[in-house]
Amino acid sequence: ELRTLVVQLLVESDNNQPLTIGSQGTDVWALQVFLSIDGAGAASAKLATIGSTGYFGSVTQNALAEYQQSAGIVPAAGYFGSITRGVITGGASAL
Repeated sequence: ELRTLVVQLLVESDNNQPLTIGSQGTDVWALQVFLSIDGAGAASAKLATIGSTGYFGSVTQNALAEYQQSAGIVPAAGYFGSITRGVITGGASAL
């Protein structure tokens, strides 16, 4: 399943670096795919329409904030750090 593979990419990330506006690479791509699959709101739908680019811009930030709000992550600011990574990966990543 694609979702499982994307979460595995986030778990096995070499850098476990936070992702925010301007970030690029495989981690961003995996996050975008995850948000396109798991997101349920307008921002996620917009991201899914645009597609996964590997660049973290405002569309990704908005979709991530929407996901964070739905998952009860505070603050839901659209910043991908250890708390959000842990929720998405089920705590399997090295935080």
